[in-house]
Amino acid sequence: MQNPTAYIAAGAVLSFIALLIATAWLIVEQNSVDQYIVPASDAQRKGEAQPKQDSTGASKPASTQQTYPTATEAGVIPPKDRQVDRPKKQSALQRSNPTDDHYFTVRLYQESAENGNSDAQYKLGLLYLTGNGALQDFAEAAKWLKLAADQGYPLAQYELGLIYRTGHGVTIDQVQSYVWLNLAAAAGIQQAVAAREEVMRSLNGKQLAQAQKTSRDWLVSKSKTKTTDNGASKPSGDVP
Repeated sequence: MQNPTAYIAAGAVLSFIALLIATAWLIVEQNSVDQYIVPASDAQRKGEAQPKQDSTGASKPASTQQTYPTATEAGVIPPKDRQVDRPKKQSALQRSNPTDDHYFTVRLYQESAENGNSDAQYKLGLLYLTGNGALQDFAEAAKWLKLAADQGYPLAQYELGLIYRTGHGVTIDQVQSYVWLNLAAAAGIQQAVAAREEVMRSLNGKQLAQAQKTSRDWLVSKSKTKTTDNGASKPSGDVP
């Protein structure tokens, strides 16, 4: 029989060796975990970090020290030697964005239109008609386009003819539609020719004759007005 004491001694030796190996492995693993969780700061990598002492005088590793930028460094408080440009107060007109103001473009033409400028009246009428740059208002559109058309503005006459045809802002009147489209076509607006032909199909013979007579009367009246204006502008009496 073999000696059982020898087996016991061998087992004890092996257990001791295994315990030493396990202890060494735990120490190595713990060190590697600490290095991963607490990385060295930039100052430590450059060799500039120094251990600091707390209030009790004990040294603390530099890796556990965390510094924060001051208010001046962070830009919250400006340095004393630098002047800060503070934003100036703006008026309500400066703060408002013209593109967001529905009445901004209207104001560009309103005064001239009220003073009788036919081009401004036409453009103001288009703003109200399309709602682009103004609150859409067909009645206002018809008002300003009519004023421009009465002064012989061909594009306004064309738009006014379309308005009388569709009834946007006015009562539908095919005779008036033909009159203004006829005048616009005579002034050279090509789009008015096709529109006039379409309106003409909806008129009977009497209505068509009335519309054409109204157009002729308007042209005669307009030419008389121009003749009167030109005569009034000429000086009276003999020219020295």
